[in-house]
Amino acid sequence: MTRKAHFSAQTASTKADTIAKTIAMGQSHHNQGHLGLAEACYRQVLSLDANDVNALHLLGVVALQSNKFEDAIRLIKSAASKRPREFPILVNLGAAFRAAGQNAEAVKIYETAIKLNPKSSAVHFNLGKAFMDLGDFEKSIASYARSIALDPKDPDAYINIGNVYKAKGEGDAAIAAYEKALRLTPIATAFGNIGAVLIDRSQFEEALVMLDKALALDPKDSDIKLKRALTALRLARFKEGWSDYEIRFLSDKERIARCPPPPNYWRGEDLGGKTILVSSEQGLGDEILYASLLPDLIARAGRCIFECSARMVPVFKRSFPEATVLAYQKPGQSTTPAAGLDFQTTICSLGQYFRPDFNHFPRHDGYLKADAARVASLRARYEAIAPGHLIVGVSWSSKNQSFGGSKSADLSSWADVLNVPGVTFVNLQYGDCAADLKAVKDALGVDVFHDTEVDPLKDMDAFFAQVAAMDLVITTSNTTVHVAGSLNVPTWLLLPSGSACLWYWFTEREDTPWYPSVKLFRRPAIEPGKKSGEVWWRDGIARMSALLTQRQKPPPDLSTS
Repeated sequence: MTRKAHFSAQTASTKADTIAKTIAMGQSHHNQGHLGLAEACYRQVLSLDANDVNALHLLGVVALQSNKFEDAIRLIKSAASKRPREFPILVNLGAAFRAAGQNAEAVKIYETAIKLNPKSSAVHFNLGKAFMDLGDFEKSIASYARSIALDPKDPDAYINIGNVYKAKGEGDAAIAAYEKALRLTPIATAFGNIGAVLIDRSQFEEALVMLDKALALDPKDSDIKLKRALTALRLARFKEGWSDYEIRFLSDKERIARCPPPPNYWRGEDLGGKTILVSSEQGLGDEILYASLLPDLIARAGRCIFECSARMVPVFKRSFPEATVLAYQKPGQSTTPAAGLDFQTTICSLGQYFRPDFNHFPRHDGYLKADAARVASLRARYEAIAPGHLIVGVSWSSKNQSFGGSKSADLSSWADVLNVPGVTFVNLQYGDCAADLKAVKDALGVDVFHDTEVDPLKDMDAFFAQVAAMDLVITTSNTTVHVAGSLNVPTWLLLPSGSACLWYWFTEREDTPWYPSVKLFRRPAIEPGKKSGEVWWRDGIARMSALLTQRQKPPPDLSTS
């Protein structure tokens, strides 16, 4: 009996030694970045003891670093259930929740960890990140402030608190935070973020200086390169802007996909007798804008094949009969066999060859064409609503994920325009906007006509015909302005300032070389010390109202003169 007990103790001791050695080996692999080998070690431990806390925790960390966030949460949560007061486990569980986008859960875990170790600057830092992602800016600032108080020499904390101030529209506070980071160490991100604030203020020349300083410190930062390229293009520095804008294919921010060779990308070679494949890129508005470059390419090439979004195929086929127009299934994945192609390009890359300066932007009377029969039918329908009225289409919202809110305007605030007599307003806003139209009806007594037979999300060809049936279009910066401008329909465009005003509207000018029929109504630049969230369209609406009223006045009676 004694011998049996001795044997059991020896077995347990051997098992514990094996587990300890295997954990140590896994950690060694882990520290060297060999995640697969580390995972194998931790799984071996779990095969010996399914409840080993260290193995569960560390295997969860491997899953987190491998972007397997749900597995990470499950494993680390299991470890935490066995050791609920172990600080490193809680910190990593919070990180797993954050990585999975479950920031509310991350906050709970970090707050528990802080109770165990209130002097951990790293946990306050991570809590600030979680609050930032939840949009709770005040709590985020407070968390970063505690992190800074505990570790005043951490430049990342100053950069992150600056980012919160920037998101709040408090540019001065953001710049002050970035400058504190720079006093600790020269860091590209801080210079780049100062540049971003200056762009928000429409201080583009000053922004370029900051972006150049950032690139001097980190020449490989593709996102800063992209920001600089767009700023150069905005300032009409086309040569450097177009060339540098090719970085968009490498930038995490843009993530523009393009087909790999073959065939080779076109670099301006002679296209006589050659076949070139052109792929559209970016959003629908950009697809329409850059399609203005296609006539230049078609004139040079032996054959041009254009792959675009399926919704735009009917319009592009009608507008570019000399080209072969096909629908792609997914951006960056061509449906055209490489055999028989001489070159390929994405449509925006044509800018560096065909738009080197403003003189190379052609004045056009509409490079895209709507279905004439549908235009006539829609026009007759709208004229029948109120004979003799001016027919004006309105669109007020952008769905852009980055700047949509800054580019959108509350339609109910357009009272000065919508109350102009003698005008029939037609809804050109895509998506479900029934609540907006009802609000205008209730507040202003104005019926903006919604044509249920036209849905741009399903039939862009019908939408082009609808826009072509307008006397005038009034819109914010969204797909509608590109449709109207490409058709050469008279258009008034409300533009925000700073980064929300996309580069291709350039600066200061009230017209645009892309679309001769479009008149720009710009928001004044945000002054230092003021928040960027203040209502920006009031001045533009007032000016539009005066112009629309003037347009509606009858011509003077000259019969007695």
